[in-house]
Amino acid sequence: MKTPFFPANSSTRYAHLPYKVLGLALLALMTQTATAATISGRATDVDGEPLYKVPVCLAVATLPGSCDKTRWTDKQGLYTFPGLKAGENYTVTVNGNKSAAVRKQEVYANYVWTNASQSVPVASSKADTTLRDFVGKFNFSNFQRALTLTEADFPELSSVDLQGQDVFLKVFIASSQPGLPPETLFLGQVRNAGRLSIEASVPLPVHELGYELYSATLSLSGSIALTDD
Repeated sequence: MKTPFFPANSSTRYAHLPYKVLGLALLALMTQTATAATISGRATDVDGEPLYKVPVCLAVATLPGSCDKTRWTDKQGLYTFPGLKAGENYTVTVNGNKSAAVRKQEVYANYVWTNASQSVPVASSKADTTLRDFVGKFNFSNFQRALTLTEADFPELSSVDLQGQDVFLKVFIASSQPGLPPETLFLGQVRNAGRLSIEASVPLPVHELGYELYSATLSLSGSIALTDD
């Protein structure tokens, strides 16, 4: 059996080989990171103030509904997705990660957003794209106020003969969109004004109710202003 031959300085030369490989790998990684694409942006309220800890989701656009990466905005409302691959179309969505872990920390679930989802084509590894601001507004329509309406809310009742005719009352929320019918809260006959009590629940943004009193011989209308007291 022949003994393998190694040059005299082979141990020194080969001993350094792993470090050279490691150094080249680190250099390649640093080069890749330095030239990879970046997507960044900001989340604010309607007054332009930064919103802290808003979850922002990045996904490859060909996989709708997915969330590949999640970033949380910092105290300046800023987020960044570095190290992105060129040649992809990405979708960046505020509150896009619906996982239980993220929802547990979510404090903006009741916000509605302008520019809530934005598509971003990344053509170059040197691309540094800044998106339009995600602008959040608290959605009060998710919350209701409970009301009790009585005779005092319908002053016309004091001048209406409820015994000699059938009088009906309709209470409604007028539609904010032209062409859409109002939302009826109550519709019924009024027989005794003193015993009138209508329980209703309306969204917090609603500050006025409309009503109509009508019979075969009369038609009256009015409004009820709602306060935040």
